[in-house]
Amino acid sequence: MKHRLIAYVGGELHSKVVAAGSKPGQSQSAIIEMALKAYFSLALDHARESGMIRRQDDILRALARIERDQQAHMEMTDLIAWYELLFSSPMTDEQINAAVPDTRKRHAQFRKAVQNRLGSGRRLLGEALADAVFSEDDLVSVQDRRQ
Repeated sequence: MKHRLIAYVGGELHSKVVAAGSKPGQSQSAIIEMALKAYFSLALDHARESGMIRRQDDILRALARIERDQQAHMEMTDLIAWYELLFSSPMTDEQINAAVPDTRKRHAQFRKAVQNRLGSGRRLLGEALADAVFSEDDLVSVQDRRQ
């Protein structure tokens, strides 16, 4: 069952509807019905697209966080390497072999500390901003500088 719909349109639009409806197999009602279906279909498409755009924005923000975290990781690795090269003197093979057991123990402690830090779910950036002032003693102990 079709319902009657009364609408007022401008002269140019009315002329176009009359011209299209005068073609064989067409009517003004059919033209208006197709136009309304297309309009409401576009509204649904727009709602779906806006949801997809929001999801894409979320994904892009997540990727930006990952890239930021990778950059922070590279900077920290570079800083660690710089301090290692700055405070450690060249070693002979005998000294290296003697240091391996202690290094393994210290490395295991370091990995455990990193695992605990990452497992806590805390945010590095917020902590870094809170502790923005560093001294040399924050990064290297006096005993490590002597070795």
